Amino acid sequence: MIFVDTNIFYNSIFETKFTDRALRFLETSQDLVTSATVIHELIYVSVRDLCEKRYGTKNYSSYRKMIATKGYAPFQEEISRLFQFIEASRISIIPVNDDLEDWKEILLKYKLLPYDALIASTCRSNMITNIATFDKDFSRVDFLEIAEIN
Repeated sequence: MIFVDTNIFYNSIFETKFTDRALRFLETSQDLVTSATVIHELIYVSVRDLCEKRYGTKNYSSYRKMIATKGYAPFQEEISRLFQFIEASRISIIPVNDDLEDWKEILLKYKLLPYDALIASTCRSNMITNIATFDKDFSRVDFLEIAEIN
C-alpha cells in the first residue's frame, strides 16, 4: 500500500515539470491510498494558485478576502475536475489519525510542516510505510520510504 501525497495529485492535474512522472505513477501503481487531509490541501493549494493567476492575489490575506467576496464560484469547474480526477483514479481514502499526541510527536521529531506531520501520523496509524511524494521532507521520517516515481 502506498500513500499518495498532495503534490502527486497537483502535478497530475496541473501542467508542471513533474506532470509526466506523476501521471505515469498513478497509471501504473496499484493499492494506492490517500486521506481527507490531502484532498483538503489539494483544494486549498489549487484554488490559491488559480486565484493568484486570475485575480492577482499575492498573500493569504488577499486570497482570503477574494474567497470571502466571490466564494468558490469562479473555481467551481476546477474543483469539480479535482474531485472527478481523484474518483477516477480509484484511490482509497483512509481515515486521518486524530491522535494529537502522535501528530505532535511527529511534527516536532521530524521537523515537518503541520499537514505533512498529519499525513505521516496517518500513515503510521494505518501501518503504511510507503509514500508517493516529490516532497523531500518525508525522507527525514524513519518509518516512511519514498516510492520511486520515474
